[in-house]
Amino acid sequence: MKKYIVAGILFAATMLVSCGGLQSFTFDQLYPAEVTFPEQVRTVAVVNHAPAIPSPKKNLLTLGKLDGDGKVLSETLAGGLADSRYFQQVVISDSAITQELTEGEILPQPVVDSLAQVLGVDMILSVDRIQLLTGKKEIYYLGLMVPFAAFDLKMRPVLRAYIPSRVMPVVTISKVDSLLWDLNPTLSDHDVVNEASQHTGFTLVNQLVPHWKSVERIYFDGGNPDMRDAAVSLREGDWQEAGRLWKNLYDSLKKGKLKSRAAFNMALACEVQGMMSEAVDWIEKSKSCAAKGSEEERAALFYSTILQERAKGFQLLNLQMARFGNKFN
Repeated sequence: MKKYIVAGILFAATMLVSCGGLQSFTFDQLYPAEVTFPEQVRTVAVVNHAPAIPSPKKNLLTLGKLDGDGKVLSETLAGGLADSRYFQQVVISDSAITQELTEGEILPQPVVDSLAQVLGVDMILSVDRIQLLTGKKEIYYLGLMVPFAAFDLKMRPVLRAYIPSRVMPVVTISKVDSLLWDLNPTLSDHDVVNEASQHTGFTLVNQLVPHWKSVERIYFDGGNPDMRDAAVSLREGDWQEAGRLWKNLYDSLKKGKLKSRAAFNMALACEVQGMMSEAVDWIEKSKSCAAKGSEEERAALFYSTILQERAKGFQLLNLQMARFGNKFN
């Protein structure tokens, strides 16, 4: 369902840009993690607690159930967390749990306390399992007479986060993800298990810590010397100068589509600079200045939906980035 929603948004943006006076550009934006840890959690350990698996075969492709490689997942997860620099230190252990425990089960509090003390960390991330489900899937493309054979892979990890002195895990992540591959004769269990385990590790990083995404936005260009000058400043990355020109233009006009366009662009300038409440205010001004059914109204309504969603996530992002004084660079 999500893929269709994204496709719809991209299609709408493309249709808007095709209208006169609108341009698009792409920039990187920081998104919040799906979970929020206490600011006091500065050092973490990634522990492989998943069941050991036999070496995946290179001459066999299984359709059905498989187990992923906990070691590969743990190494990918630890590397991704370290690269994010969200925590002060990330350590990894593949053999820290020496007690006779059933692999994949919840760790008792004494074990968590002991691990945290031995590894010198504030939190334990235990990779408990990664389950894979594989199958064939036929995909139909417009213009092709026959369906395209694809390899369908679903991945379900189980990751638990523990903090010393807590009886139960503070977080459990078990979210199903999927991949589609070209079904070719060279594909094997070895490829599937390793690729799935690495992919899951990277996916978990984005669920655990704030992460960057490339996003596309639209803006109005031309129609007035100030608008053209501001667009030049935008392309040069000088958002303060672009914002100054757009605001001055907005203030100088009583009404009309140019006033709506200036307000629209001001909303964009505020979003890029992390001023989300101001961005929402400006897009409302753009809507109020736009004529009913106009290009400006359609663009403002489209952007307003994006900003409302972004504003919700921004509150969570501020909470998660408080440990850095809310500096997002």
